[in-house]
Amino acid sequence: MESDHVERVRAQWARERPDLDTHALAVIARLGRAAHHLDRNLADFFGRHGLSRADWDVLASLRREGFPYALSPTALHRGLMRTSGAMSQRLASLERQDLIRRTLDTADRRGIVVSLTAKGRRLVDRIGAEHLANEERLLTALSKKEQETLARLLRKLLLAYEAEQPFPPGESQMRRPRRRRKHPRQPTG
Repeated sequence: MESDHVERVRAQWARERPDLDTHALAVIARLGRAAHHLDRNLADFFGRHGLSRADWDVLASLRREGFPYALSPTALHRGLMRTSGAMSQRLASLERQDLIRRTLDTADRRGIVVSLTAKGRRLVDRIGAEHLANEERLLTALSKKEQETLARLLRKLLLAYEAEQPFPPGESQMRRPRRRRKHPRQPTG
């Protein structure tokens, strides 16, 4: 069997510190290195279309939502595991490109709704299938059965992580979304 970088690292640790158990490193380091390769490839793909991967994530989230292709900024940043500050910058950039629109929430005038423009929808529909084909290409080293096994194992791992940390990075559990009042506040006295 051919040796990869991680196996060479484990061999070095075994030589220098045979008392260390590097089984977890075999998984974690490979996940990290694979993620780096995937991120680089996806960045190149989306860059050819004038987008970043984070741009795509926002646009695809809105498109998947169905008509009227709209979500609150909070739903977007939580669903995409981005901080609210990073999401605000991303939305401003996409709005300048006329791919999304931010408007007041008609149900709660304090809130904002982010919606996909016609131009944004056309872009997502145009490159969506190409993106999925690119992802298939990135997994060709694995058979379909191996891909299913890996997906099942990663799902199990993510369910455990998300049970511990259901909020995006940098957002504490203390910050909860505002509840909408059922009845307007009545004046007192």
